[in-house]
Amino acid sequence: MGSTLVETININAKDFTEHFLTCSTCINQYSSDSHEHQPKLLPCSHTVCRQCLEHIVNSQPRSDAIKCPICREHILLPRGGVTSFPPSFLVNQLLDLMVSQRRDVIPKCDSHTNEELLFCETCDKIFCQLCDQHQISAEHTVVPFSLAIKRMNEILSFKASKTTSCLDHALELVNNEIHRLDSSMEKAAEAIDRSFNEIKTYVENRRHNLLQSLKTTRDYKLKILNDQLNVILNEKSKIEHECAAYQQASDIHILTQRIQELNDRIERMSLLGEPRENSFMKFEFRHNHALQDLARSLNSVGRIRVSSTYPPLCRAKIESPVANLQCAIHIETVDYNGNVRVDGGDPLTVNIWDSYGKLCEYDLYDKQSGLYTIIFRPLISGNHKIDIRIFDRPISGSPFTVDVTKHNNPLWSFGKRGRGENELSMPVSVIVDDRNEREQVYILDPGNSRIKCLTIDGKFLEHLATESLVEPTSTGLAYRSSTSTFYLLDWKSKIISEFTIINSNSSITNLNNSQIHINHQITCSLFNEPVQIALFEQHLNSLLICDNNTLLIIDNRTGDLINQIDTRSFGIKTIKAFTTNLQDDIIISDHRIHILSYDGKYLRQISSINQQQIVDVDIHITHEPPDLIASHHKQSSTIHQHTKSMNNQIIKGGFYTALCVDKNGLLLAGKCEKDGYAHIEIYDNQGHLLRIIDSYNQRLRRPCSLVTTQDGCVLCVDLTTDSVRKYRYA
Repeated sequence: MGSTLVETININAKDFTEHFLTCSTCINQYSSDSHEHQPKLLPCSHTVCRQCLEHIVNSQPRSDAIKCPICREHILLPRGGVTSFPPSFLVNQLLDLMVSQRRDVIPKCDSHTNEELLFCETCDKIFCQLCDQHQISAEHTVVPFSLAIKRMNEILSFKASKTTSCLDHALELVNNEIHRLDSSMEKAAEAIDRSFNEIKTYVENRRHNLLQSLKTTRDYKLKILNDQLNVILNEKSKIEHECAAYQQASDIHILTQRIQELNDRIERMSLLGEPRENSFMKFEFRHNHALQDLARSLNSVGRIRVSSTYPPLCRAKIESPVANLQCAIHIETVDYNGNVRVDGGDPLTVNIWDSYGKLCEYDLYDKQSGLYTIIFRPLISGNHKIDIRIFDRPISGSPFTVDVTKHNNPLWSFGKRGRGENELSMPVSVIVDDRNEREQVYILDPGNSRIKCLTIDGKFLEHLATESLVEPTSTGLAYRSSTSTFYLLDWKSKIISEFTIINSNSSITNLNNSQIHINHQITCSLFNEPVQIALFEQHLNSLLICDNNTLLIIDNRTGDLINQIDTRSFGIKTIKAFTTNLQDDIIISDHRIHILSYDGKYLRQISSINQQQIVDVDIHITHEPPDLIASHHKQSSTIHQHTKSMNNQIIKGGFYTALCVDKNGLLLAGKCEKDGYAHIEIYDNQGHLLRIIDSYNQRLRRPCSLVTTQDGCVLCVDLTTDSVRKYRYA
């Protein structure tokens, strides 16, 4: 008897219906009973429901032909129209097969057993098209109820899978935390053992020292008693020897004399009868408060430190990063309930990668108040990735991606042409009063005959009462913080006024309370057109004046001339700007920067930017443009084409129109290029170019005054735009 092997194939009914029994145009299931969704076979062998074909015919101007919605082939309509297209025999057979196989699967209407229920996703409603005339329009998404069930099952399955995956991940994290908890306990227990072994060592050392002291004391006492014992034995032996010698003597006088000597010795021997040392030694354990102090100290030795910080809720605020400038990341920690932490000590793990995947160095500061600060200096521009973790778990938003730019734009900008509180007219000088923690900014505004006072954040405070002092011809303003003294120069009257400000630290709510007190005014007989003024750090009684491209050093009390320096002898025809450094050297500029001594001797010249190769700090990076870093750290014989193009963009000639030196000796120089734009160059005290402030988004036009602040920023007066701007440079 033969046997037959039957091969069976499992087919998902829902997938089969969607792929083979659903009109691809309206996404409705074909129906051999329904008039609208009858499957019609086109000459191109594609199947489309009757309703879709009628819509196509009605929407096309040509009534004798249509395009197949699937292959776009032109098809001539038969004389009878759409109804004359033959039914799709294969699809009808498959429909009958599916109906026979799953009559109990497809939900049908109770009143119309051949009508499949529909589902409106917009209204979330199940209905029969014959029983309920539900609105079907473009605003409503209506699908067969069986398809809706399939979609819901798929969504349910996906959501369940995703939820399960999340739970698996959570399970893994919690288990890992439990393992880390056990590991932390073991490490802490080992640390406790080490620490108390150290305490035991101290206790053992003390015990050993006491025993050693006991032995030493015993040995000392024993030596004294042994010495006394030897004296007694020697004396006894001597007496016995003498007595034996005189027992045969017959001279009464000699015997009497010896008896008298023995009497004297007996009196002396009574002293030997008392031990010179005693045997008393006793250990005392509670003779002072040391034991109680030790107990109290031991109760305070060590602690089990824990933290309630919840990393997923901790936040980080990242300052806008600029290449080759310090950037701060401020982290605020909170607990599980969102309460801000008030103590520190959390183990932070920080990794910062530059755009080439190289780790960046950073410094982490724990403020012991739940706040942490990370300071790093990106060396190149591009996207940097920052991963911050607490307990090896990422904080909110970590890892972060920050775009480090090579362009140094202003932190704030103040002023425009006008006479209002927030307006300036021909500003020529800016200084910073750093006597107190809250620095204040003073701007010489001669176009409005006033001195404007701002906060260090660029907020207007007041106008100083200078009606009789500041004129439109005032061109120079200097300040000495050690004496809180201001110096104002007027080129027309040739007068230098020394003044101080009284009540200048009034609160924000009590403005216009500062008064100027003029100490004295001086002039110099050699003044012709004095236009700029500067102070010396060491020669406190000297003032530096620029007058008709000649430098004059005068006494700030009398105006007497101390020295006159003719810069034309050094080939300097026009002085565009000048300042002094920490050693009282004089720095002047035209299209170059020159350094003179206080005595007027020419010292050296700072190389212009076109004489310094500008490259990246990372010399291995060859396909990125330079981020304005000097090349004095690493010299290379090959200059890449990109670096050359960058240099060509920067080197356009021009003049240095503003100079200042900060407290660390860095030189800042504002340079106007021939193309009408300007930038600020920063040099170290060796004259090497460190970086450039390009102010790319707010171009500088003519910087005429620079001053630095305590927070590593520089204020720049731009004469052309009548504004003052603040930049980071440190």
